[in-house]
Amino acid sequence: MRLNLATASAVAIAAAMFHQPVQAADVSEQGAKELQGSLTKMMPEKLVEKGVVAVTPQSDKYQILFDLPKLIGVYDNPLFSLKQITPMTLFATPADGGLWQVEGENDFAMSSVGKDPEGKQSDFSYTIAKVAYDGLFDPAISYFRSGDFSSGAGTITTTAGAEKVDASFSGMEYTLSSVAGAAASTMDFRGSGSIADFKQTIMTPQAPFEFTAESVDIDAGAAGVNAQKLRDLLVFITDKANKQKLDAPEIEELKGHVRAALPFFTSFDEKIDLQNTTVSTEQGDVSAETVSYMMKASGPLAATEVGFGFGAKELTLADGMVPPIYTPFVPTVTDLQFSVPNLNLQAPIDVMLNADYSKEQPLSDAESAAMGLSVFPGGAYTVNIGKSIVTAPSYDLEISGKVTGSLMAPDRVKVDTVILARDFDKTMAAVQQLGQADPQVMQVFLGMTMVKGLAKTDADGRARWEVSVDENRKVTINGNLLPF
Repeated sequence: MRLNLATASAVAIAAAMFHQPVQAADVSEQGAKELQGSLTKMMPEKLVEKGVVAVTPQSDKYQILFDLPKLIGVYDNPLFSLKQITPMTLFATPADGGLWQVEGENDFAMSSVGKDPEGKQSDFSYTIAKVAYDGLFDPAISYFRSGDFSSGAGTITTTAGAEKVDASFSGMEYTLSSVAGAAASTMDFRGSGSIADFKQTIMTPQAPFEFTAESVDIDAGAAGVNAQKLRDLLVFITDKANKQKLDAPEIEELKGHVRAALPFFTSFDEKIDLQNTTVSTEQGDVSAETVSYMMKASGPLAATEVGFGFGAKELTLADGMVPPIYTPFVPTVTDLQFSVPNLNLQAPIDVMLNADYSKEQPLSDAESAAMGLSVFPGGAYTVNIGKSIVTAPSYDLEISGKVTGSLMAPDRVKVDTVILARDFDKTMAAVQQLGQADPQVMQVFLGMTMVKGLAKTDADGRARWEVSVDENRKVTINGNLLPF
């Protein structure tokens, strides 16, 4: 609840902003009135009545004051009470083609008190200095086509009972660009940015810890975005945000907006890199030069492929977190890549859009279960393993391949992989040495001895194993069927 007001207000302002396109023209009092009417047209009536927005002409631009302190008390309830929020001022200059050049710099602060769902005292505060905008805003989509955005230092604090989370950063910067999409009425967006000196401390009675990163670098893009239809959906949701329940005509209208906006995008990709990051716990520190996360999705809704990736470089653990005899086996570099193709996301969407929400339970338990299974046509699934690398002082491995199976027969899984190992003799020696302290490990060493005899050698000297496991769990390595 603590973020509900801030979120609703921000969405309302963004959706309403410059809703009616205007051509480049002289700045005037009449233009200010028209712009203010445009800004408030899509806002909840409560905000309009409070005079949250005021527009005044200034030379060659309009000053737009978002008088947010007037929101205090408007949305208060037993679980949420807004205590502080600062005003925000932007300047808008009419540009050619009905676009607006938007600029501004503001310090921002907000705080609230309330209770979480369990009844514990729950407080929130947020401050950020020098929030700067310089972008080209398109009223047809209620979003920026391009722009440069930045801020100074910021802090966020939340408490819930005995638990407290503090986060801070020294600054942020973000750049946005866009071009026309391949299909009519669509756009391709690309954004990149960085958060400097990020720090988060989570204090709990059970397991407090601290996370720091010299920088958090983000690069993301979406292609084939039907921005106008998404804007219409956003405006509808904002307009109905204060209703506890939609009536039947409103539900049908919402469904219509969702159908018109689908697919929300034809492809999406996101990559996040954490530079020089450390997680500090009572047991010690875990640090890495770089930690990376990747997600992507592409294809039609009825046959979508979703991919994930995770990587870490120069991973180190504090002394004592792992017994010394196991230290050579702790990965220092990882790069894992997975994807799941042929996901039918259209099927569950259709089920939800065709459900009868006038019923207390729009979907039966059986329908809900079938909806989940429908994502996998015929119950079949495939997990592709992209080129994945794991290295440690005692091994250097690369694996790729795929896993296939059926949700209807979870014990019948087929695996086809290629495993490459560099300096496998070094790995065997490390395992043999570990076996002197842990006799059970010698069973692993004996298995490695057999596997070594089945290996092929690639041109770069790495050992290669092409491994297949069929639905009956029969294992074949480089064409050799194992006798077990």
